[in-house]
Amino acid sequence: MQKESLKGMVRRLAEPLVRAQGLAIWGVEVVTGGRMLVRLYVDTPVPSARGAAPVAEAVTDGADIAALSATLDQCEEISRHLGLALDVEGAIDGAYVLEVSSPGLSRVFFDLGQMAAYVGDVVDVRLNEALGPQGGEPRRTWRGTLVAVDDASFTLSPAGVSEEGDVSPLGIGPVRIRWGAVRRANRVAIFHKPVKPGKGPSKKKAAVKAG
Repeated sequence: MQKESLKGMVRRLAEPLVRAQGLAIWGVEVVTGGRMLVRLYVDTPVPSARGAAPVAEAVTDGADIAALSATLDQCEEISRHLGLALDVEGAIDGAYVLEVSSPGLSRVFFDLGQMAAYVGDVVDVRLNEALGPQGGEPRRTWRGTLVAVDDASFTLSPAGVSEEGDVSPLGIGPVRIRWGAVRRANRVAIFHKPVKPGKGPSKKKAAVKAG
């Protein structure tokens, strides 16, 4: 069975199982090469303040994130019944691995509609072809702040992320990317490291930099 056909079947079989758990399907991945991997992402359908996306990305406490995500028990229940359904359908020839999990904070985007709720966040993108800003150097990979999403494309403002979690613009023009050129796009989870007492820049160093 072709990848897209298999993804459609997984969605069809999983939909009632996921809904019964009070969850929603976020996306389906099929990875070939060796033993086939079928990965189903499920998440809470609770909208965030910014739109239709789950609110898990807005919290930082581990307990809060767990409360807003699909639980391990829910994923295991869906996986058990979905695996049986796939076996009955005879959809996959040979051995395969089925995974059911939450998309997490670094969630993969499966369509532009999902990206729209994450405008303002940092996104990593891998492309099928090199693209770049007008007059700039094209690349196959980009990282930047998501600044706009329309019907067929999205726009990134190229940026870097430091080890401390600070986002810094790269000083080059925005990149408009057609969704059809995307191989993979995912949100970048950024965690700010707390500054330890006494670890700030010394006055001596600051004076040298100022000079």
